[in-house]
Amino acid sequence: MNDQAITPFWQRLREISLYPAQTSALITIGVLAVARLLGLLPGLAGWFLDLLVTVALYRFAFEVLRATANGRMEPPEGMTEVDSSVGWMGIWLQVIFIVVGVLLILLLGWIGIALCVVMMFGYPGAVMSLAIDQNLGHALNPGTWFQIMTRLGWPYFLAFGLMLVIFISAGNAQAWLGSLLPLVIGLPLFHFISGYALIATFHLMGYLIWQYHEELGYEPEAQVRLSRATDDPDQFILDEVAQMVQDGETDMATEALRNHLRERGGTEAVHTQYRKLLRLKGDTAELLRHGKEYLPMLLAQDKEKAAVELYRELSELEPAFLPADAEGNVRLAKRAHALGHAQIALRLINGFHRRHPRSADIPAMYLMAARLLSERMGKDAEAAALLNQIRSAYPNHELLPQVDALLALIENIAKKPKPA
Repeated sequence: MNDQAITPFWQRLREISLYPAQTSALITIGVLAVARLLGLLPGLAGWFLDLLVTVALYRFAFEVLRATANGRMEPPEGMTEVDSSVGWMGIWLQVIFIVVGVLLILLLGWIGIALCVVMMFGYPGAVMSLAIDQNLGHALNPGTWFQIMTRLGWPYFLAFGLMLVIFISAGNAQAWLGSLLPLVIGLPLFHFISGYALIATFHLMGYLIWQYHEELGYEPEAQVRLSRATDDPDQFILDEVAQMVQDGETDMATEALRNHLRERGGTEAVHTQYRKLLRLKGDTAELLRHGKEYLPMLLAQDKEKAAVELYRELSELEPAFLPADAEGNVRLAKRAHALGHAQIALRLINGFHRRHPRSADIPAMYLMAARLLSERMGKDAEAAALLNQIRSAYPNHELLPQVDALLALIENIAKKPKPA
C-alpha cells in the first residue's frame, strides 16, 4: 500500500457496474440464484432453504465490501474473511430497519415518514459499520450513521443516489423479464438480477470506505500488514489503537496515543496516527500544540520534507506561526524552495531579518526570496528592489556576485520588447 491518490468512485462508475460480472462473483451470484428454486419446495422446508440462500448471498456481499474496503478490487474467491454470523446480522439489520420503519409510520404518521427517510439515508452507513465492526448494535445506532455521513460529506449522498439508480434499474429489469418467462427460468433470473445489484452496491460501499479510510479512522488490512513488516518499535501501541478505532473508540485511541507520547515519546508513525485522530475530532488546539512541539523533532531527525508538510498544516491553522529559531527557519525555507513550495518559502523568509537580526543567513534568505519572486511568480520589480537592498546592506558579502547576476538578468528581461 502506498500513499498515492485513490481514484474517486465517481470516476470508476463503469468498473463498479461491471464488478459483479467478474468470474468469481458471477459464479457465486449465479449458483445462489439457481438455488432459489429450492424455495419452491412445499411447506417450511422451502421457506427455510430460501432463507439460507439469502443469508449466503448477504455473507458474500459483506465479503465483497470488506475486500474492497481493504483495497482489493477483485471479488473474493470464497467466504473466508467474514464470519458466517455476519450474513444473519445483515438480514436482521434489514428486518429491523423495515419493522422500525413500519412502526414509525403507523404510530407517528407524517413525522414517522420523515424519520423513515432519515433511516433510508442512514442504511448504507449502518451496512458499512456492520461490515467493518461486525457489531449489530453499533450498526443500529443512529449516531454511527450520522458520524459516517458527517465525515464523508457529499460523497456519501452521491453514493447513496448511485445505489438507488442501481436498484431501480434492477427492479425495472426484473419487472420486464418476470412477465415474459416461465417461473422455472424467471425465478433464478429475477434473483440473479437482484444479486448482481446487491454485490455492485456493496462493492460501492466498500470503495467508499477505501477512498475515505483516513476520514473514517479505518486502517486497511494491507496497511496494517505493511506497518507490521517495518518492525516499528511502537507497533504494539499502533495495533492497539487500530483496534480501538475499528471498534469505534476514537476518543480512547486518541487518549492512548497522547499518554504514550507524553510518557515515552514515539516514532514518526505514532505521531502521524495521533495527528490523524486529532483531525478526525477537529481538535485544532491540540493539533497546533502537538505540531509546534513535533516540528523541531522532525528537523533534529533531518526529516525536512515531513517538517515542511507539517509547517504547511500549522500555518493553515495559525497563519502567523513561524519557527522560533533561525536555523529551523532557514532549513524549512530552503527545503520548501527545493520542493517547489514558493509561497511557504516566502512566508518563512518574510521579516526574517527582524526576527533574527544577528543571523548570518539574512543575505542568503533574501537572495532566495528574490529568485522566487522573479522566477516563480514573475514579480521582477519586487525582486530587483530586494536585491538592491541586499547590495546596500551587505556591500562586501560573498553572495554579491550572485546578487548582481540576478539583477542583470532581471534588467535584460525588462529591456526586451513585449510582444504586440
